[in-house]
Amino acid sequence: MRLFRSTLLLMLAAAVVPSVVLGFVLLREAHATVTLRAAALGLAAALAVALPLSAWFARRLARPVSECVRGALDIARGRFGRQVTVTVRNEIGELAYTFNHMSRELASYDRENRALIAALEAGYLATLRSLASAIDAKDPSTRGHSDRVAELAVEVGRELRLDEPALKALAYGGLLHDVGKIGIPEAILHKAGQLAPAEQELMRAHPAIGAEILRGVAFLEAAAPAVRNHHERWDGGGYPDRLAGEAIPLVARIVNAVDTFDACTSVRPYQQALPGAAAVAVLERLRGSQIDPAVCDALVRVVQRRAGAARDAALATAHV
Repeated sequence: MRLFRSTLLLMLAAAVVPSVVLGFVLLREAHATVTLRAAALGLAAALAVALPLSAWFARRLARPVSECVRGALDIARGRFGRQVTVTVRNEIGELAYTFNHMSRELASYDRENRALIAALEAGYLATLRSLASAIDAKDPSTRGHSDRVAELAVEVGRELRLDEPALKALAYGGLLHDVGKIGIPEAILHKAGQLAPAEQELMRAHPAIGAEILRGVAFLEAAAPAVRNHHERWDGGGYPDRLAGEAIPLVARIVNAVDTFDACTSVRPYQQALPGAAAVAVLERLRGSQIDPAVCDALVRVVQRRAGAARDAALATAHV
């Protein structure tokens, strides 16, 4: 009887123990699953908070810094007065305020410097204009020649679609192209007949003399080639440097063509003034030998347009 009871207890234990073990394992796995879910929920909650915070950080700090950097780069490019818009009230805001103040001060200094430079240029140019007028006055046949060359040279430059700095160089170069004649005796300038070889050599020195007069004047640097090289020829037979083709600076090629046209249409000791059509014929004859073909064509278009405008104005006046 006792043996039967012991056997029964062992059988019950064998049946119960695996269930208990299995239950313990299942309980532990369930706990682990709950823990993982809790961790995932925690991570999601953290991300939900972190993403808006990072966006707020970008707006409050990173973007103001980027705005200041862009402003500094603009000032480095010469855009003085550039202001940055920063609304934060912290160290970045203080930096932006200081930056804007500095930018306004730089803009003020830049305006003052530009005004001073413009005044100096205007004063120097007025002196040179007076000098050019004095040179023209030495020879009654060339009175107004320098102004006419400057005006027509700029028109030809526009016809060739040159930029503003090049047009400015043409205006100054055209005005001052004969400034070297200040060193030429009036007897040679007024001589009606052919110049003697020595006189011709002296006359041919005036471009180099003019370039020397302008040497060291920074704002006339771009105009200096028009003074030195306006007697060069497209075929290389000119002076003083015997340049040819595109080796001749463009401003000099333009002034050369315009100078030739104005000489043809003016009374000179050695010739009578030619009418416009005859002067255009001279230009076309010199095209490709003395005068750059492209410059010649542009000058002819400008001259013909001027002539057409003059005819239209005359007709309009006649019908009034």
